[in-house]
Amino acid sequence: MLDLKKAKSAGSYREFKQTASFEKYIRFESQTLLNLASNDYLGIATSRNLRDEFLDTVKAMDVFFGSGASRLVYNSSEAFYNLENWFESRFQKKALIFNSGYSANLGIISALADPKTLFIADKLIHASMIDALQLSRANFKRFAHNNIEALSRLLELHHSEYETIIVLTEAVFSMDGDFADLPAMIALKKKYPNVKLYVDEAHSFFALHELGLSRALNLDADVDFILVTLSKALGGSGAVFLCNDEIRQILINSARSLIFSTAIPSIDVAWTHFVLSKDFSARRQILHDSIRFLELSDSQICPFIVGENEDALLLSRKLLQQGFFVPAIRPPTVPLHTARLRISLRGDITPEELASLKEILDAYKAAHAG
Repeated sequence: MLDLKKAKSAGSYREFKQTASFEKYIRFESQTLLNLASNDYLGIATSRNLRDEFLDTVKAMDVFFGSGASRLVYNSSEAFYNLENWFESRFQKKALIFNSGYSANLGIISALADPKTLFIADKLIHASMIDALQLSRANFKRFAHNNIEALSRLLELHHSEYETIIVLTEAVFSMDGDFADLPAMIALKKKYPNVKLYVDEAHSFFALHELGLSRALNLDADVDFILVTLSKALGGSGAVFLCNDEIRQILINSARSLIFSTAIPSIDVAWTHFVLSKDFSARRQILHDSIRFLELSDSQICPFIVGENEDALLLSRKLLQQGFFVPAIRPPTVPLHTARLRISLRGDITPEELASLKEILDAYKAAHAG
């Protein structure tokens, strides 16, 4: 059980913030701030114009705010099949909708785990993947973040001991904002017939590239399993898992987070399909421009490492006073002594609007150099 007094004294205590977000802004402590803490990378989730247009289009559709049952009991709408068909028409894989990225990873990895399977995971994969490995008591090893040599050594050491090895990685990592070396991972995978690759595209799909990093690199056919989260750049809720037909059937029959959860509302599924029909290339260009302007990362996730918890909290408070909402991220979410600001860029916030933010961060770096 967590020691609350210790957490408070260490500066790692958390509590809910009373906020309200709309468009690119967030209301917090009686201020209206630019929201740089969101996974809404294209500014879709809280867009009033998109919301209103969508609600006009669905009036004649049989989609609803509740689903009424697990999907294995019945579907409340054809929206589920329409969205899965959209993904299947663009990827040479079968698609399966889950309620969230967390429940998807939990259910899928647990269903794939057995004594003959070994998972080899990047050290910085999503908490949902780690929880799934631990709760399912799966056989697993972890390798140093993005260290292809370490992964290679583990594959060489263990490939003959298991019927199947599944390598787990994110495409764009959620706290560091860096990219997995997918070409190198696929080259390694091809050396061993029993090795498969599972790529979580939660922070990459629809953001910098419409169909994610695997497709942008023309590698999606070589990735065995792709998880797409619908709640980040797409601004909705749920997740879609892409795999072969056999695995899809196995998951329908054994993924507990799918079987025993009431399905997400069909109106949420229809919203995702609506968003996918729109062209957001202009916002993606703004996102690329902002990444180059800020010079902190190659992706829209820009970590600014401060070190200690209290220092990160103080810098976050300073940015708040200047009109920027950028909460501090502290252990255990990130390793000890790497407390940071996690700046999430958006396609509806321009580089010009980030100018004073960059000045503050540059001054902080100069003052703490060495």
